[in-house]
Amino acid sequence: MIAIPVKTDRNDAPVAPLFGKAKWFAFIDAAGAVEVAQNRLQSGRDVVGWLQEKGVKRLIFAHMGGNPFMLLQKAGILCYHAGKERITLSRAVEKLQSGELERVDGSNMAAYVEQSSMHSHAKRGEHHHGAHKH
Repeated sequence: MIAIPVKTDRNDAPVAPLFGKAKWFAFIDAAGAVEVAQNRLQSGRDVVGWLQEKGVKRLIFAHMGGNPFMLLQKAGILCYHAGKERITLSRAVEKLQSGELERVDGSNMAAYVEQSSMHSHAKRGEHHHGAHKH
């Protein structure tokens, strides 16, 4: 199963700019059937759990923070960057299938994933806020 955050629930919606805040996600099964579902979750962490429940193995994204990325890595979901230009759902899937999308992992994540102030704690599963006594 492939997941892609999209801007609308239309058939060939553009890829949404943000991962966790995307209003819709497209799910593409092995036969190529597309289901678009509304994202009612509030955080990237919750979205990662939802994707795991749906059996997602690959994700195409445009922009993502470090914490959701680390959770996706931990979940074994392969991540692919959609590129910097506007791209539609169908074109993103075509590019994935033809090997044109860059796979993002720990070795190249700095080029594609936004580093937050919490990224150093994400590997240990800690949340920055509340992790320290001040």
